[in-house]
Amino acid sequence: RSHDSLEASVAHQVSASTSMVGAPQLPALPADESELNEDDNSAFSELRQTVDRNHSWPTAVCMFVGLSMCITVDILQYSMPLAFLPSVLEDRGHAPMTIATAIGVYYWTGFAGGVCITAFQMYKLFIEDPSDKDDVVSVNAARKHVRFLIYGLGLGTVTLMGQALHPHVDMHTGCRFIQGMAGAFIFFYSFLLSVSLFEGSQQTAAMTAASTALNVAEVLGSSLGAWVYDTYGQRAVFWVLVVASVINQLVLIGVMFMIRGSGIYKIPSTSSLSSLTPEAAAQGWNKIKKVLKSKRMACSVILIVMAAIVKASVEEALPFHADHQWGLGPLAIGNLFSVIAVAYITSAILAGRFWDKLHQFRTLFGACWLVLLGLVTCCVFLTVSFWKETYVLVGWLVFYGVCLGLTHTPAALLLADAVEHEKGRAKETVNAIWNTMWEAGGSLGFLLGGLFAENYAGELRLFGVYTICCLVSACAMMWLVGMPRMSKTKDVANVTDSLTAPPTAEKVGNYGAAQTA
Repeated sequence: RSHDSLEASVAHQVSASTSMVGAPQLPALPADESELNEDDNSAFSELRQTVDRNHSWPTAVCMFVGLSMCITVDILQYSMPLAFLPSVLEDRGHAPMTIATAIGVYYWTGFAGGVCITAFQMYKLFIEDPSDKDDVVSVNAARKHVRFLIYGLGLGTVTLMGQALHPHVDMHTGCRFIQGMAGAFIFFYSFLLSVSLFEGSQQTAAMTAASTALNVAEVLGSSLGAWVYDTYGQRAVFWVLVVASVINQLVLIGVMFMIRGSGIYKIPSTSSLSSLTPEAAAQGWNKIKKVLKSKRMACSVILIVMAAIVKASVEEALPFHADHQWGLGPLAIGNLFSVIAVAYITSAILAGRFWDKLHQFRTLFGACWLVLLGLVTCCVFLTVSFWKETYVLVGWLVFYGVCLGLTHTPAALLLADAVEHEKGRAKETVNAIWNTMWEAGGSLGFLLGGLFAENYAGELRLFGVYTICCLVSACAMMWLVGMPRMSKTKDVANVTDSLTAPPTAEKVGNYGAAQTA
């Protein structure tokens, strides 16, 4: 049909829908690019090309590897200097609080950045145009998010060059301040794109890769930084990170070209701010409350916060524990973290492989492994009191790495499920809340782990409390969704959040047709 006939048809449908009190907005009509242009003056004036989420596996692997690299490079900026920076600054006569500030400012500003992102996304959700509540992900928006990742990595590259050229405490503190803030945006957009650019098994693989990249970088970063520092010196560590960041930016440019469209939609261009009436404000509050009541999001947040607290405390306390109680040197301690990393990667791959088959047992799966994580962590630090054998410690660390992979990976996959079931700006809001709570859990874990790192009795008390908290958190998750029941349906989990899930496009269309009739 011609362009004029299409415009007339659309205008007729718009006028009919707007004349009905309480009738929902009709969904946007698909069209060919030749039929629609951005210059017309009709009611539909914004062109939106949707992202094709079905990729060949080679293309999908290249894309989610590029996104996972962003998280890896960002975490390596934090973890690689940990192997030498505290001792170097201490040798230069700096006070302990000055050293702690230079190290910990990264996580503090990361958490602050996450809070800012969450507040902004909730504000945008509050003023969101009701006509923009569909599941369409535009190509322009996806590429813009990739550009934001490039900007964040570029900012990190500049700060790393500053640390390499002038490695002094003030430079380290200022640069890590900026890196932490940029890291919050890198986390947010990396996980958001891992959900929005893929679907099905490819989405599961992308989220598994993102979660694995983060935790492996945290675990192995110190060992890698120690090796580079011992071999080539302090400045070489930052130059290695500069090279890695530049390579990552080049890969992201390739990812931008891999993002392709699958169709063209035109949506109404209306001003949300100009129509912020009391009724619209009430609707905005209702949307925020609906997001906060999402059971899927609540379970994923509970799981990631508790797992992040335990993991951060172990990373902070284990080096001191291995040194003081076992008499292990830096290289041996690095090998312990390598054992954890291998166990984590293996379990994360298995979790991603079988995730689609768990269906209604997904929340129960994560809750059970969270309880085991608390118990095994206690056993790791109790080992020295019963068996003074290194191989026993290694065995418990392998079990700990498995539990870690089977809690962090399900948390990320539950996030993907929560984001997938939201509409419009609510997707980004859920992702922002999850990432901020992850930062909060990690920051709290590092703080508590550092306070008791040199006190063995304090370590045992801390991880004993963590075990109880893990059990309580697991019970809270199961209380939210209920125990799974065998059903003939393929995915009973879709029912657990039915009260908070938005209406489907089919239901909206049927409702509109009924109102028209």
